[in-house]
Amino acid sequence: MWKYFLAFVYIAGLQTRIIAAYQDIWLEPGQYYAASKLQAVHGAIQRYMRFSTAASSFVDMSAGWSGCGQACSTNDVQDAMLNFTWHMDLPLSDGLIAVHHRAREIVVAWAGTHRYRALVTDMAVFPLPYISGTSIGVYGGFLDSVRGVIDAVARNLEQLMSEYPSYMVTFTGHSKGGAEAAISALDLVRRIEGLQSRARVWTFGEPRLGDKQFTALYNRRLGNVTYRVTSLADPVVVMPPKFLVDYCHHNTELWIMNEEGDIYVGQNHTDCLEDPRASSSIGFYDRSIQWHKNYLGLPPPDHANALFSW
Repeated sequence: MWKYFLAFVYIAGLQTRIIAAYQDIWLEPGQYYAASKLQAVHGAIQRYMRFSTAASSFVDMSAGWSGCGQACSTNDVQDAMLNFTWHMDLPLSDGLIAVHHRAREIVVAWAGTHRYRALVTDMAVFPLPYISGTSIGVYGGFLDSVRGVIDAVARNLEQLMSEYPSYMVTFTGHSKGGAEAAISALDLVRRIEGLQSRARVWTFGEPRLGDKQFTALYNRRLGNVTYRVTSLADPVVVMPPKFLVDYCHHNTELWIMNEEGDIYVGQNHTDCLEDPRASSSIGFYDRSIQWHKNYLGLPPPDHANALFSW
């Protein structure tokens, strides 16, 4: 078994426990952890960033992993078997589903902003009802992107879950892809029987996603199996700004505090207050887009066939 593969994640009381193949790691919200103690966590961050980058590199079933450059050159991606890819123009969405037998895992990865038209999705910040007939508001552009392909994703995922009943299911993505990974995970745990106990979510550079009602719903269903990773001074994680639309972040935040990889574990309050010692402690004018492109060195600079990376 992959040494740093995370078997599952849950919150017990005030502590977040990550159970790895050969070690147990306890992470307590509100605490700082040195990089030297985070080998398993760093391994997971790099693993899922590679899948996120692959999704942003126009991977398709015919070419396989050959077209996605450095991100797909490592065993944790090469050993996975592509099951399904999608590339939609309206609403714009790209992604993949892969099965990693050695890790006993199904990965659903959503592409970030890697096509110019994706900027239109990013700018569609105003809320749409997450559930028809309710006032639960979620980032409209991302919701449209997910709902445009969610039926096909659900069909393929249900088939794989039936074929591999002991495999965990990980949703992941960077930036726009992180937002869509989170929305799709919530959609599918509400839809697919048995997924709730097998799902986990790893996002990177994810913008604020929805209003207080949506965030509360997300935290009830998936907050205990989600890691929302943020990198030092990433400006995207404070978007959209509060003065424009009052969106919140869901739990649980892993803030990479420096280039060495030290991490602070942030836990947001249910009333939409973000942990002041996590990524929100960085002033807006102290942020740089370069940190959005640096999650422990990923995505790699070649970024394969992406038209551009954001």
